[in-house]
Amino acid sequence: MKKVLSIILVLLLLTGFTACGQSDKASGNTTPSQSTSSGTSPSDAGENQTNLVIWTRDRADAVFMQPAIDEYNKTNADGIYLDYQMYTDNYEQALDMAYATNSGPDLVAISGYTDIFVKYVHQGQYVCIDDYMTAEQKERYSGLLAEGSNAIDGKFYYLPMCGSTGRLFYNVDIFERCGISEPPKTISEMTAAAKKITDTLKGEGIYGFAMNLKSPASALGRSLDFMVQRSGGPKQGFDFSTGTYDFEFYAPFIEEFREIFTTDIAFPGCESLDIDPLRTQFADGKIGMYISWSHADPGVYANQFPTDENWNIAQLPILDGAQEASQSIQPYKGFMITKRCEAPELAWKACVDLFYSDDFVKGYHEAGLGCTIVDDLKSKVEVPEILIGKEEGLLGDKDKFWPATPHELNDQAVIVEGNDQYQTFMELIFGKGDIDKSLQDLTNRYNSAYQKGIDSNIGNKIQIPNFDPANPQG
Repeated sequence: MKKVLSIILVLLLLTGFTACGQSDKASGNTTPSQSTSSGTSPSDAGENQTNLVIWTRDRADAVFMQPAIDEYNKTNADGIYLDYQMYTDNYEQALDMAYATNSGPDLVAISGYTDIFVKYVHQGQYVCIDDYMTAEQKERYSGLLAEGSNAIDGKFYYLPMCGSTGRLFYNVDIFERCGISEPPKTISEMTAAAKKITDTLKGEGIYGFAMNLKSPASALGRSLDFMVQRSGGPKQGFDFSTGTYDFEFYAPFIEEFREIFTTDIAFPGCESLDIDPLRTQFADGKIGMYISWSHADPGVYANQFPTDENWNIAQLPILDGAQEASQSIQPYKGFMITKRCEAPELAWKACVDLFYSDDFVKGYHEAGLGCTIVDDLKSKVEVPEILIGKEEGLLGDKDKFWPATPHELNDQAVIVEGNDQYQTFMELIFGKGDIDKSLQDLTNRYNSAYQKGIDSNIGNKIQIPNFDPANPQG
């Protein structure tokens, strides 16, 4: 399937594929592209329709999304047809290629990837939706505005349906077999538990810990960053109280991960694992614990990789002796309108009538696919069936919106020479280099890049005196 999707993408780009219901001037009909998803064909919707192509890289929620879109296509009275296409590989490269050839979709689904959001907003690829929102909508969703995540300069580019953050997923039966009574609360306990599992069960091909290190940013952005925050440390290395980068706080965490990954405790081949292959091994009972997004993985084990394993969810381990602070919520699941869309008003109407409707968001939450962050909906949703007994998978009091770092606000304002933080972390985890010296060098390189961005008027100085990691919004 992945190969087919890649071929389809190339063919679309080579033929100058443009979305947004490009009109056939001779007949007045639209000429939609062929959807890569199941469901109705664009030709089923009749003449004089407006075809809106949506690109997404989300797979775990496809069994929920496609039927809802199919029903909308059949019943909406606005002549809108949504062509929902999934690209599972090289999503950013696909967008780069499309935009370079002045093609691409009308709507882009975004699920917490702030790097993609910031990059393309600053390129001018997406439409600010403030002009389409009513005063009532702006007031209702004002609490969801997260600078650098779904807004720039205080203006919305998409509304997030849900929020997400990192959680520890663990196999209860494996823990019990190894005499481990509860999930680890500190990073040293995590290392000890992983070692005990591997020492006890590696003869059966079962290992204590795994991480999807094929992409260091993906693996460590959903785990290490949040563990540091929960322990009272900075966000992605940025200390808001001083207004500078400082990676020293990461040292004890990296030491523990190094112990796991250099002493054969971790699942073999982690350096080449993507998240889905990791999930399949967990679903097969071969991994004791791993860290991933709270929004995605419960649905994965209900739909994408069904499993009979007895698994559960826990809060992330923190630094030994640290006082629990908070960890950031990542706005999740929204739709951005591209500048190539010829009918942005209808694209916004489709978002409001379908994706941002209370019924849709409520259903998405209760399907275990995400946790709603809309204030007046929180009391109206039920605990998803898949999370009954796994309530730590829901957002809680310690999950809060954090300010955006300088590189989240504008990745072009902090262009670091050499390896970025995640590549540096991974090399250290696998035993390459002195941890303290490398983290000091990383601090120097990030602060140098940060200052250059300020001096060139690309970035701005950010500082929040008396910033409290336990109460990041003040």
